[in-house]
Amino acid sequence: MGKYTGKMIISDLDGTLIPRGGVISAENKAAIQAFVDGGGRFAIATGRTPEAASGYVEGLPINAPSVFFNGAMLYDWAAKKVLKTMPLTAKDTENLWPAFAARALAEFPEACIEVYTADNCHIVTPEANDDPRLPHEYYRYAHTELNKLTDTAKTPWLKFFACDKHAHLEKYVQLAEQMGVAALANGFYSEDNYYEFVAKDVSKGSMVAAIREQLPGIEIIACGDYLNDNEMLAEADMGIAPANAHEDTKKIADRVGCRVEEHLLAWIVNNIA
Repeated sequence: MGKYTGKMIISDLDGTLIPRGGVISAENKAAIQAFVDGGGRFAIATGRTPEAASGYVEGLPINAPSVFFNGAMLYDWAAKKVLKTMPLTAKDTENLWPAFAARALAEFPEACIEVYTADNCHIVTPEANDDPRLPHEYYRYAHTELNKLTDTAKTPWLKFFACDKHAHLEKYVQLAEQMGVAALANGFYSEDNYYEFVAKDVSKGSMVAAIREQLPGIEIIACGDYLNDNEMLAEADMGIAPANAHEDTKKIADRVGCRVEEHLLAWIVNNIA
């Protein structure tokens, strides 16, 4: 039995484990390794796909089920195996999501709109609209015509994503409400200019419950910095936000730690775990 046996840390990536635009610090890497060597479990929880996370976390001792697509997928990192998915389109008996996507393409000509399936990120808007982050990330993505993705029974959608000006996204959310898809989904801002939909009742927090089924009795410490992390922090035994997190996320957290640039994971291992 090690010092950290029976404990688990699950961390958001961007703005929590990784400073925005940066890389995981040597201090955080060393702290995570020490935590795992001491019997602890470590996992990540992100809106990214596994492929998009890999360039940042490759080499980290991830030894617990991890959360991707902001809660739509639970994934065994070591085995490279999908454990569970919660498709956005599972209860869309009227095929409303493709209809909403078509309206969004027509009414928000500046947006970058992405459909995430289990195997890829499909960008359904013109290449000129691409989110500037994509060339600098580890995403595998393809520009795909929307009409090739409309058979959602054959190719379930896990996440629907839009990048646009915040004022445009507010109207986009209104359109989702008018067309009835918002009622089928959990919708949230993951950045000021990003709005995402996953299935109703799906979140990083809902997958924490699934992790407890995989690891009964585990004590979970969760850390995150933005609104899409709030349910995960609330579901965990202890939720921790960095000092420069969104104010609403800090209100949800049990503890507020150091700034992300000051090696939040090392702070957690040294002061909380």
